[in-house]
Amino acid sequence: MRPRMFFTMGSAITLLWIIIPLPAVAAVGSYKVHDLQVLSGPSPFAAGCPGALADDKKITGGEIEPAITSNPVNRRNIITTWQQDFGVGARSDLIGMSLDGGKTWTRSTIPRLTVCTGGTADFASDPWLSAGADGTVYFSGTSGSASSDPPPVAVVASHSNDDGRTWQAPATVAPLDPRNDTDAITASPTLAGHAYLVWGNWDHQYNFPMTNFLKFSRTTDGGATWSLASVIDQPGPTAIDFSGRILVLADGTLLAIFARADLADGRGELLAARSLDEGRTWLPAVQIGSQPVQQIVDPETGVELPQPGFPSAAVARDGTVYAAFEASNSVSSGAIGMARSRDGGRTWSTGTVPGVSAFAFEPSIAVDSHGTVGLTWYDLRNDRPGDAVLTTDVWFTQSGDGGASWRQTHLAGPFNLRAAPLGSHGLGEYQGLAASGGSGFAAIFTLAAPLAKDGPTDIFFAKIGPGAG
Repeated sequence: MRPRMFFTMGSAITLLWIIIPLPAVAAVGSYKVHDLQVLSGPSPFAAGCPGALADDKKITGGEIEPAITSNPVNRRNIITTWQQDFGVGARSDLIGMSLDGGKTWTRSTIPRLTVCTGGTADFASDPWLSAGADGTVYFSGTSGSASSDPPPVAVVASHSNDDGRTWQAPATVAPLDPRNDTDAITASPTLAGHAYLVWGNWDHQYNFPMTNFLKFSRTTDGGATWSLASVIDQPGPTAIDFSGRILVLADGTLLAIFARADLADGRGELLAARSLDEGRTWLPAVQIGSQPVQQIVDPETGVELPQPGFPSAAVARDGTVYAAFEASNSVSSGAIGMARSRDGGRTWSTGTVPGVSAFAFEPSIAVDSHGTVGLTWYDLRNDRPGDAVLTTDVWFTQSGDGGASWRQTHLAGPFNLRAAPLGSHGLGEYQGLAASGGSGFAAIFTLAAPLAKDGPTDIFFAKIGPGAG
């Protein structure tokens, strides 16, 4: 349901940012993987969901697209979500909740999200989480009908007032519309009861000229009600805006970072827009960078490699904003791009993360309370051409000095990317990373065989922090 767009650091189109090469990677550093465990388990929907259209297209035991948040009121409270039994959408989105820093977990569902949980929607997709200043945990996602193609999709939101144990039935933020996609939610770190939801709205049949939008809604009463949708940005008639992320700056300014793809000239852009009035109005977007869009395939199978083009963004306590994005040129020439702004998103500098040599994809970024920047991603550096598998690993790097130096370590793997179903869709289009406690990070990501044991993919969780593993 989404475009396969990504940003590269090639020279076919002149960069519109100032390139600042990042320093070479330091030796393997002091941040270690303290725990790595399977978070997903047997599907609670193993018998399927009678009454849901296209239920036979779902893959029982297939999990993708995890998201994660840490509760600022109780840092040992970690909440996660992911798509369960995916196909064209998933049977539902599941919730994982821990009260002991990720040592133990309980799983639950959101009531009435789909037919599987007592609702009417045939599928769910695009789950996202964020915890607010008062401990309220917010969920956003999409749910839709499989009655037509492209399917009509609603943007929905739910919330939990008990650390993620139980959830309210979802509220509809945007009604069924085949144009809705790529939602994300952000809770205010300072205003209790305030949260912000962004999503793309575009013609999924790409009939030119198009009228497309990046839309926004907010709640100021803890998720009980949501404002009418407003427009963050409207691209030209041949372009789409997608994969928005809302950051809240120290002065209350909202910063929307999002991707744009111009389907006529094959150009991808990364942009940032600011709102000074909590999303009621938005200043014109500034361009972080512009690059050609290209397709990169597995040279042994011809299957497109994952390259969804979803940026990941975070803001540090000192106000520095970081955005990570895919920047590979080929299977053998890979990169993760890093953009940085020190003036609230008005201007940007960028470079590439050191120590990435092969095709790399799906970065996730976070900043902990001490200002340490953490970043996870997948890459193919350990693959051996000509064998039967596409060897893939997950990596982590951190910088404690705002990007002046970096320390990298292996996070998980290897696994066989070709074992993930649905080609480039097999891991989903994003993974998750959150600051955890005073220092360190909590990561959540999708792995395939041979590490996945219950179905073709499993969701894994890892704690990453100082000291020995």
